[in-house]
Amino acid sequence: MYEISLVPDVKSELLKKQKLRNLIFFICLIVAASCGGLILLLLGFIGTQSLEIAAQENEINCRADGSGVGCGSYGTPVLKYPNVNELLTIQSQMKNVGVLNNNKIKFSRVFGLLDVILPDGVKSEDTVLVSELNGDISQNLITFDAIGYARNNIGYHALESFKKSTKLTYFDYGSYMRLTEDGEYEPIPSYCITEYVEKGYIYGRYLRYSPGCENDMIVKSDDDNNKQDDSDDDNDEDENNDDDGGEKKQETKQKKIEEVIIRRTYKNAGDREEYKNGNDSMAEDNKEGNTGKYYFQSQCLQYDDSGNFDEEATISECSILSEDGLFVANSGWGKGPEDKMVLSFSVNLTLDPRLFLSSSKHMQIIGPSRQNVTDSYIQVRDMFAEKARDVQKEGS
Repeated sequence: MYEISLVPDVKSELLKKQKLRNLIFFICLIVAASCGGLILLLLGFIGTQSLEIAAQENEINCRADGSGVGCGSYGTPVLKYPNVNELLTIQSQMKNVGVLNNNKIKFSRVFGLLDVILPDGVKSEDTVLVSELNGDISQNLITFDAIGYARNNIGYHALESFKKSTKLTYFDYGSYMRLTEDGEYEPIPSYCITEYVEKGYIYGRYLRYSPGCENDMIVKSDDDNNKQDDSDDDNDEDENNDDDGGEKKQETKQKKIEEVIIRRTYKNAGDREEYKNGNDSMAEDNKEGNTGKYYFQSQCLQYDDSGNFDEEATISECSILSEDGLFVANSGWGKGPEDKMVLSFSVNLTLDPRLFLSSSKHMQIIGPSRQNVTDSYIQVRDMFAEKARDVQKEGS
């Protein structure tokens, strides 16, 4: 069978163009409708946003000075409070209290420092006494004139002993930590802790439930739960026994202050972890009974890979001296107390700035003989003497 097309080629091309035109027109209609819908959506969003902004501006006016519409539900406007300027000034100042407190300088620590680094003639044959002391906190610098002598009064032994002792002295600071109800440790406020030394170990005495220190621990005994249940029952009975005309009394009992002893000194990293996890062998001897909830987090003490204390790394991390911070000059012989021949010299010490910052909590200064002084125990022993009378000058 044969088919013969009677439509000329021109007609066929016309039909194809019409189909293409219709398709393009249809697509344009869809795009135009989509754009129109998007425009309507954006107009609705802008209108809603304008209404929300207007409502918020009205609330701001109501809360600020009461100039808005329908302000009855917002209470007294801020600007109509008496002495509002003084209140806002105090609020601004209160925001800076923490910053100012952390930057506060505790220069009294210098006496604890001198107590550790000056040979006292008891633990060694050398004695060094200060005759004049000056400090420049802006430069973290202390300068003093001193006299030194050894039991045999020979040579520069006392001065060398002082220099070696100073270079090997370091400090430590950190926070006593407590376990929260969320199972995380947080620092205990420093004002809740006082430190003391017993049998060579440093302990922090934490007065739990004293003002500002009353956070509950994660563990509660059965007795406490029973007491709480009994208390709830008593409260229910009291409410039922109230007369209709009587006023219900709500009493808040102050929790009894508890003394919690927290050990700060650990033999090594393993000892600290055992204490932290409640496996402390010394707890029974020291009647601590609080391990597993508390420990001390040091910012300076370093431990090696085996967990042992690394004194060299600790000195590098927290030496009392800044780099090249020890300078001794003007040494020479003179007469000191009881006309003894003593060595007179001057010292410049440039110290680590962390030593005097209030933000360095629970500061401890540790000397090479393991003698230590904490913030809670700063001793001003008999470390001062009159300046030596010069009899002969020698170069240092």
